[in-house]
Amino acid sequence: MARDALLNQKQYTYLKNKEVFQNTVTGERWTGDQSIRKTMFQPVLKRTKVRYRNPYQTRHTYASMMLSAGEHPMWVAKQMGHRDWTMIARIYGKWMPDADKSAGSKAEAIFGNNTTGDIIKNSG
Repeated sequence: MARDALLNQKQYTYLKNKEVFQNTVTGERWTGDQSIRKTMFQPVLKRTKVRYRNPYQTRHTYASMMLSAGEHPMWVAKQMGHRDWTMIARIYGKWMPDADKSAGSKAEAIFGNNTTGDIIKNSG
């Protein structure tokens, strides 16, 4: 959906060598985040009856939603602009264990037969 929205927006700004997002009132570059918050973000939240959160927090919402949906932590890290997944594990780790109800089943299917269990029991 985001890709489609950006492609649609292209005709209005990109093809005219302008910024992707412009102030809808002035048609010029946004001068800061305060004007975006006041003219767009806060009114949308109010209409949808969603409690105000700092726009930066949407990153955290996105990351936790992706992890809860079972997306791979490294993929989420790349989406967030991180080089590796350690930040994701540290900050969002609490969402990872519940992300995949079948977690561990792949390893169990491969290594969970009686022969493997007997080898482990007898090695101690």
